[in-house]
Amino acid sequence: MRAFIIKQGTPVKVIRDGKEWRSENFIDHTTAKENMFFIEDMTVDPTGISKTACVPGTVVVGSAWAGAGYYGFHRDGYTMMVQFGYVDVG
Repeated sequence: MRAFIIKQGTPVKVIRDGKEWRSENFIDHTTAKENMFFIEDMTVDPTGISKTACVPGTVVVGSAWAGAGYYGFHRDGYTMMVQFGYVDVG
């Protein structure tokens, strides 16, 4: 099982479920604690390892985020977008 760790103090973008994925609906946020996600939580995948997440090269908005180097993780009614370099894979 692969774990994706986002450390405390990481700059992220967050969007609530039900909001359209437009730039004005994303909120800039800094993580208050360490967060751990698993591949099942992934909605956007810049590496293409996920079988269900948006990957670069498709025709959905998540693909553009993946192409720009973002991971997306979903939990508790929110999606957190994290730049590739801030995600530790374990």
